[in-house]
Amino acid sequence: MDAALLLQIEVARFKQWAAGIPVDTRSGEWECDYPEWRRFWAAAKCLVETVPVATWTEATTEDFVYALARDNEVEVIADDLAGRSDTLLILAARAVHSVETDAKWQIAAKLGDMNEHKLKAEALLVQFVQDADEYVSRRSLLALATLKSGKAESFAERAWQTGHEYQRIAALWALKDVGSSKLNDYLLRAEEDGREYVVRNTKEIRAA
Repeated sequence: MDAALLLQIEVARFKQWAAGIPVDTRSGEWECDYPEWRRFWAAAKCLVETVPVATWTEATTEDFVYALARDNEVEVIADDLAGRSDTLLILAARAVHSVETDAKWQIAAKLGDMNEHKLKAEALLVQFVQDADEYVSRRSLLALATLKSGKAESFAERAWQTGHEYQRIAALWALKDVGSSKLNDYLLRAEEDGREYVVRNTKEIRAA
């Protein structure tokens, strides 16, 4: 069977199953209860392995991004992408404006490990870090820092200015990871912030 059609069928099966679960009863890990994950994973893997991403149609790309988003707890599909730099880069460019936030943060995290394609990965992460979703933005900032991007420091300062507790924590770790000369100043600000998790992470960074 055609790999794109196979994934389309598996996506349809998942959606049919999901339709029976009221939205207001879905917990953060609700997708894990799906009984046919092995089949879903196999379909996504087959597509990646047999069909060049450059030839994927818009519908096929949407199916794959949907599958990736649903697999946000175990991340089997994301891990399959990790060793396929060309596929990841093209998919990332297509997913920047997707509504599937749980796919975007996984893609961003994988881009942070792409040292061999640093400039391309960095350019994509600069888009992801400005995403309206807080978690996508936060994971993208951490990925920029992992990539040792020269842009990480300015985006860390931008994250700090939001005042959001977890954005501030990410900002501190990003500054640490890139060896920023501004880290000590922000650690002092973090102590003044006073919120439990901000202060706790400040202590962890000082102890590292």
